[in-house]
Amino acid sequence: MTTILETSRLRLRTFRIEDLDELAPMVADDEQMHFYGAPRTRDDARAWIERNVDLYARNGFGFWLIESRDTSTFLGYCGIRPLDLDGVSVTEIGWHTKKTVWNRGIATEAAAAVRDMAFHRFDRRRLVALIRPGHDASVRVALKIGMREQGAAVVEGDRYVTYVVDAGRD
Repeated sequence: MTTILETSRLRLRTFRIEDLDELAPMVADDEQMHFYGAPRTRDDARAWIERNVDLYARNGFGFWLIESRDTSTFLGYCGIRPLDLDGVSVTEIGWHTKKTVWNRGIATEAAAAVRDMAFHRFDRRRLVALIRPGHDASVRVALKIGMREQGAAVVEGDRYVTYVVDAGRD
């Protein structure tokens, strides 16, 4: 496991297959997956971890596990990834926290730190968040980290509202 960054309360680190026992229940939960189309299976969670491990090797970044600095408790994930959006290569930022820590600022703290790292360490000029219509909690996170609504997009048949932040606008 490699620590990517730390904030006052959080540590973001690379995922490893041993994290499957923490991730799988989160993404299998109906309530936590309401805005993700459908709950995911354990095999889906394994494949997602494997895709991120591959992203780390290819790009140096992906989605990272969020854990408490004090207790090392799994809290969710946050990160960036390359995405083809309407034929344009962009960098997506995303976050997802366990429902046991909703409304505690965990997603905002992690996303702000990842935003800064994306701009400074990975030299990204713009980040895009894809947020399902009606997902007010994610909209609040996007706005708190300086994002602004840009428009709409359809990705793999799913409708999203797009939010963007440019380097230097945080």
